Amino acid sequence: MMSAIDTALSGLTNFAKKLDVSANNVANVNTDGFHKSRVESVEVGTGGVLPVVQKDDSSGPSVLKDRGYGAAQVELSNVDLGDEVVSQIVAHRGFEANLRTLKTADDILGSIIDTKR
Repeated sequence: MMSAIDTALSGLTNFAKKLDVSANNVANVNTDGFHKSRVESVEVGTGGVLPVVQKDDSSGPSVLKDRGYGAAQVELSNVDLGDEVVSQIVAHRGFEANLRTLKTADDILGSIIDTKR
């Protein structure tokens, strides 16, 4: 039973990190030269997952912008808001699923303790 709780807790941590990284990407969508990050879930031997943040170094679109001293080629952010919305929905649903797993494990432990009394 403790294994289910530990696994659900690691899942909660993983999906919370995914939401944090996606929120940072969205916050910087209009920052010139910003490179988005992604979270990869790596399995650990104890039955959980570990969030590993990786930078996406692909270049964003380039545009000409007036910098006050003349036009200059500027790289925009490589963040795609459509991808970020999907990523946030998946992370939200994963967070909810792990939360329900944790609640179910807690209910089962409560039932076991009640029958022991």
